[in-house]
Amino acid sequence: MNIIPAVSTIYMVFQVLNKLKWTGELENAEVVILHRGAPNNEKTISGKDITELKKGYFCYISGNREIHIPHHRILRVIYNGKVIWEKAHK
Repeated sequence: MNIIPAVSTIYMVFQVLNKLKWTGELENAEVVILHRGAPNNEKTISGKDITELKKGYFCYISGNREIHIPHHRILRVIYNGKVIWEKAHK
């Protein structure tokens, strides 16, 4: 399924995640976030764990806690093993 062209500047990350959600494909995605102290300062979150999607943040379950992650911390979105969105480097 071709969701969105890789590394697109046209689509904001919210639009990418929202499209995955409403097409039922979020569970096949992973979201890589900036996470200080983790290996390479990155953490990968399964789309299956995402519980809420808002314009400025998303929530996911970690253990028995719900965690809020602002969109500016998202580094890339992977769908079926392919990068479909990546944050532009400054």
